[in-house]
Amino acid sequence: MSALGLSSPLELLAELKRKVPALQQLQFEILEIVGALQQQGAAESLGYKDLIELFKHVVHWDPKMSRRKLKQAAALCPTITPTGSVVEPALPAVAAAMAEGALSEDHVDVLAKAMVTLPAKAEEPLVEYALQHEPHSAEEYCKKLAYLMDQDGPEPEQPEPVQPRNVLRRKWQGGRYQLFADVDAETGAKLDAQIDALAKPAPNDLRFAPEREGDAFCEIVNLAARADHHRISGGERVQLTVTVDYDKLRQGIGTARLDNGEHIPMNQVRKIACDSGIIPMLLGSRSQIHDVGRKTRTINAGLRRMLVARDKGCAFPGCTRPPKHCEAHHVRHWSNGGETNLDNLALLCLRHHNLVHHSGWQVQMAGGIPIFRPPGYVDPARRTRTNQLHTTWHPDPVPRPSRELLLPSGRTDDPVLIHA
Repeated sequence: MSALGLSSPLELLAELKRKVPALQQLQFEILEIVGALQQQGAAESLGYKDLIELFKHVVHWDPKMSRRKLKQAAALCPTITPTGSVVEPALPAVAAAMAEGALSEDHVDVLAKAMVTLPAKAEEPLVEYALQHEPHSAEEYCKKLAYLMDQDGPEPEQPEPVQPRNVLRRKWQGGRYQLFADVDAETGAKLDAQIDALAKPAPNDLRFAPEREGDAFCEIVNLAARADHHRISGGERVQLTVTVDYDKLRQGIGTARLDNGEHIPMNQVRKIACDSGIIPMLLGSRSQIHDVGRKTRTINAGLRRMLVARDKGCAFPGCTRPPKHCEAHHVRHWSNGGETNLDNLALLCLRHHNLVHHSGWQVQMAGGIPIFRPPGYVDPARRTRTNQLHTTWHPDPVPRPSRELLLPSGRTDDPVLIHA
């Protein structure tokens, strides 16, 4: 039996944490070799058309792998000019982190793609985020940062963006009806909200997600066929939540955020607002009770709206799940005396809700927002973390990480929820 089989889970995790940085350092050394071969014109000197063809024979990489290595080497390796001067790499912070074994090749792909359109000052905060999160979460953070650095959108005097076309392709084949749709973000978010509500797995539901969602779509078609005046469920219209700065809404500039995280131009928001109810999400209103106390552990519609406006999705660090995939977690359990109010609730997706209940992760409230403390095997120092993907606004001013200085200074968002 391998000696690893006699090790405990914590010992195995500690060994994995030692091995992975060593592997990533080795991957960086490979990129340095690839970069040097490119600099020296090695392919031509050996009679090959390019390094892609050379690598096929020498290290048996397929062209896709070779192109990836060459692209990464171009971004992370210094170059030498014909006069002998050394030119620093395009992404020095990314290169330094990978050289230390702290970033994977997948991280490099994400950051290199993002930096094509971002200024050089964005590289360091992107690297700091990537050091703590997986590539998918880092990709979402790159999108967020790109938006924050240009959140006003086009100047008012510029022509409004052309409304994208909505395309639907339909055909019958083999007794089945096939659909392909390419529609605007508002329509997509509405359809998502309806499908998600109807596609939740029931107990002992053996269907896979695509089948559940297909059945949900068929149910939506049936409901629409029977509906009167577009009333879909329980006599209420389907709700689409749009978070927007009220002053920007009045001025018609910038963009607004849908509940799935996408942004739409303000002219489209103004169109939605023409026939929709607008609920200011400040300290609430007399018609919405935001503090249920000990009466019940379930939350009402008004309290959930406030929770969604604050957390914007799963509050767990790095999670990209939108609010509709989340449930309310009592930071201090209701059974232990915790109250049902905004200061004792956090939005968590099902996966992270279970993780908080059954692992060493701990959640607490600080400055009005949920913060998380990882177990020691994740971070021996157990430093607290927040979900930086969702920290663009909070009703109470709270200290931001130093890297948030990239945000325009002095800005606050006064969110408004538009239900359409």
